Amino acid sequence: MLEKKATQQNKKLRILIVDDDIDDRQLIGLAFKEANLGHTIDFARSGEDLMVHLHQLQKSGKIDQLPDLILLDLNMPNKDGRVVLKEIRSDANLSKLNIMILSTTISSEDYKYISGLGVTKFITKPCGFYELVDIIREVGEELMKIYPQMKEP
Repeated sequence: MLEKKATQQNKKLRILIVDDDIDDRQLIGLAFKEANLGHTIDFARSGEDLMVHLHQLQKSGKIDQLPDLILLDLNMPNKDGRVVLKEIRSDANLSKLNIMILSTTISSEDYKYISGLGVTKFITKPCGFYELVDIIREVGEELMKIYPQMKEP
């Protein structure tokens, strides 16, 4: 199930974080708040939840509500990030979504496989919170390149 959270009142971009670990979801949400990027942050607890949410948006004609960025964990039970990424890239209506991998480990095999599926950025989860905040700020900088019309907070 999708969990809705907003980092600030002024909505800018929709960012969807997909991670099965509740602690990681909370830390990432706090890091976005600390980085003060001002985007709308939503969370999905699994690859299954993400795909259900994306397909519901499609079926209801709410394509304009698709996320501007998906931060995707690779290592999740059942439908992991590799499977989800392949499904998204195989769907004509979803294939252009911006996806960044945010995972504890990214093997060289994963990097090679996923690179062929058009990932915007690979990020290894850091150990410390303030390192995570710095990474989230880098994500904000990447978003400025992807969406140059976006204004900084």
